[in-house]
Amino acid sequence: MSAQRVAVVPLGAGSVLHAQLPGADFAHACQATVARKGRSALQAYTDMAATVPGWFDGLMALRNRGMRLLGMKDLGSLRAVQESVDPRPGDRLGIFTLQQCTSDAIVLEDDDRHLRVQLALQWRGDLLEIATVVHTHNAFGRLYMLPVAPVHRWIVPRLLRRQVLRYASSAP
Repeated sequence: MSAQRVAVVPLGAGSVLHAQLPGADFAHACQATVARKGRSALQAYTDMAATVPGWFDGLMALRNRGMRLLGMKDLGSLRAVQESVDPRPGDRLGIFTLQQCTSDAIVLEDDDRHLRVQLALQWRGDLLEIATVVHTHNAFGRLYMLPVAPVHRWIVPRLLRRQVLRYASSAP
């Protein structure tokens, strides 16, 4: 797999989110090969969040306004990831709460009364994978995922490709 090629793949047994698959209403994973160069999973997440296009944050702002009208929480901006050298489980990193963080994998989550979203960035050698698992808790969560799922399937591989191209072009 070349650095520019991002493959959508099944969420395999090697994924840190594999155990979350039973009962999931949505699961998505994509991966690409790029020289890791000592980067941690946390660095990959913060680097990716920093490159989110402005139009996507605009969509998030629109989502947040609509959700506030329905009495739901404002998640903020995906790009608003605080620089943290040693984050701990329970710390907020942008729109997600940190669940697990090792050099090889970071698991983030947002859990509310309608759905539970888990996002993982994981290094396996020079393979970088982004995986997402969603469990909906009720009809509103299922309704919410109707427009979100196709947008997610479209944007996440593009964010990964953008990040991989950035990494591939960086100096050694």
